[in-house]
Amino acid sequence: MKKRVFSMLLVFVLMFTSSIAVSAEDVEVQDAVEVQDEAEAVLTSDKFTLFVDVVQPDGQILPSDMRFNIFTEEGEWLANRCVRIESAGVVEVEFQLPAYEIGTRFVLVPTTGVEYITYYSTNLGLNESFVVETYAYVDVFGGVRIADSAHVSAYPFFEADSWEAKAEELVNSRNIQSETPYMIWVSKENFTVSVFLRENNRWECIKYFGCSIGAPDTPTVTGQYKYYRFENIWDYGTYYVGPIIKFYNGYAIHTTLINKDGTDYDGRIGKMISHGCVRVRPENMDWLIFYIPLNTRIYVTNE
Repeated sequence: MKKRVFSMLLVFVLMFTSSIAVSAEDVEVQDAVEVQDEAEAVLTSDKFTLFVDVVQPDGQILPSDMRFNIFTEEGEWLANRCVRIESAGVVEVEFQLPAYEIGTRFVLVPTTGVEYITYYSTNLGLNESFVVETYAYVDVFGGVRIADSAHVSAYPFFEADSWEAKAEELVNSRNIQSETPYMIWVSKENFTVSVFLRENNRWECIKYFGCSIGAPDTPTVTGQYKYYRFENIWDYGTYYVGPIIKFYNGYAIHTTLINKDGTDYDGRIGKMISHGCVRVRPENMDWLIFYIPLNTRIYVTNE
């Protein structure tokens, strides 16, 4: 009797073990099928985003409408989008498209609003095409991510700083002469000091900056003068100015008013506030002293 019971228990254990093995095998097969299905799943998107980094030019950006067209690789037009450019920074150009499989490539063409764009170090003008690709990747957490976007840099239209051109046109039209290769023009109307260097028999503006000039009852003189004396400091007790470029009697170009501790006593620029001298910021005065030699022409005008 005991032998029979033992035999029955043995058969039961073998059947249970076999069942567990089959179940584990089924789970493994199912997991493999799911992984394969996930790998073979078709990833799609219905948009494409172009991130455009609008670069700050050497001047003021001219507002414009930047437009892109998007095509299939076979040349079928899909959409166009337009965004307004008024300042530097990143703008998004998003295209809504018919659903497509990730891995699809598109052709993009800029048509208006910029001088040129840069894509992967290649400069492209208006109506020049470039190819972008969509793709998927696995992130650090094992998730699948879709990349349906691209990045370009755009160089907008801009108005170049025109002060240099205006200054050069004025002084070169008046046949201003200097005993040195340098010349300084003080424009009272514009509260601007412009510095010129003689190149190829022509004055070229190499630097300019703001200034303050004489008050209405103590105006800055106008005319052609020359830098005839350097002085280090004029001390007024509670404040000082200096260094100083003297150009006519007591008239000079010098710093704004400075406290004895080096802070501003009166650092205003663009004002009619002095006793007749031309005031400039200390850093600009330091530049003048470093570069401008004695006997340089100083031309002061109302305009």
